[in-house]
Amino acid sequence: MGHETEATPIVNFDMLRLILDNMVDGVIVADEKCNFIVYNSKAEEIIGRSATDSKREVWPSYFGIFKPDKTTLCPIEELPMTRAINGETVFQEEAWIRNENVPNGVWVSINATPLRDKNGRIAGGVGVFRDITGQKLAAQKIETAAQELAKSHKELQNLAFAVSHELQGPISIVTSYLNLLSIRYKDRLGADADEFIEKVVNASKIIERMLDDLWIYARINKQETEAREISLTGLVDDILNEMRAKIELNNAGVHRAILPIILGHKAQIHYLFKSLIDNAIDFRKQGEAPVVSIEVEDNPDCWWFSVQDNGIGIKDDECREIFKLFHRIDGKPEGGRTGMGLPIAKKIVEHHKGQIFAESKSGVGSTIRFSLAKPSAEQIR
Repeated sequence: MGHETEATPIVNFDMLRLILDNMVDGVIVADEKCNFIVYNSKAEEIIGRSATDSKREVWPSYFGIFKPDKTTLCPIEELPMTRAINGETVFQEEAWIRNENVPNGVWVSINATPLRDKNGRIAGGVGVFRDITGQKLAAQKIETAAQELAKSHKELQNLAFAVSHELQGPISIVTSYLNLLSIRYKDRLGADADEFIEKVVNASKIIERMLDDLWIYARINKQETEAREISLTGLVDDILNEMRAKIELNNAGVHRAILPIILGHKAQIHYLFKSLIDNAIDFRKQGEAPVVSIEVEDNPDCWWFSVQDNGIGIKDDECREIFKLFHRIDGKPEGGRTGMGLPIAKKIVEHHKGQIFAESKSGVGSTIRFSLAKPSAEQIR
């Protein structure tokens, strides 16, 4: 009977060295006395130092290992390798490496783990790290771009705020004198002059309303008062009383559900509901009385509101466009609308951490749906 012999694995150190030197990560292994026993070529390439001096006391200064502030040398006890040898696992810790061979510095992400023998005793530590300088620079560029965009956005808001405020006075004076001109010289300068004056008066009134809307739009994120509890049932009833003359003039039917109490800025929420009800009445079908329905759905984290009408509706592909500044839809009612009502409504909803969208079919009617967050128990207190 033949004897079976068990194959003895052959350790090919040249192959192991080849593998280590072709890794994309730097790999360092130290024993429990902090002597390097593995130090691959990628480690030397990234750090810019060889392992000629392995005394732990000089690691921070010799290799140039800095904290993420890029100015403070990492204390010996905080080095990932020291912590690994002491039994701690380190995961994706960032450090800044800079020395005479890496004068511009590199960012590295380090993983380190204890090296244990077959009995579980710590025999050293293993450190694996990668150059993430490109990622950090890309992230910094994105952050800088975001900051510049936010700054530009804020500057534009401030400009809109200032322009709308400063122009209100002069435009009001122009409108007043045009009205006076229309009254005093009507039928005295001829039909053409009367028509021209009327057009200029109407245009000045639109500009005045547009500045008012721009003023509101620019102030939404400048809200200085704290959000307060608002009874929407009472608020909507107040709006309907304010709009009584318009509702009766258009023979409109407005129905509302029992609405909840929310946390918000009352003036903004008042504008939101009034603007949507106003639109629902204005965009009516010719020869048909407007019917407006205000409903609410209770979701776990928010309420979803809807303002539905039986008006002229809009095309499906225009449902997103209507929330853009100065957008006006086809078949708009007379009266010189500014194209800012729905953009203001959208900004108010988003300022209250909600969402808004439109559902519509041309000739059938429209529904504007929007959400408002529920107040937390802490906020109600």
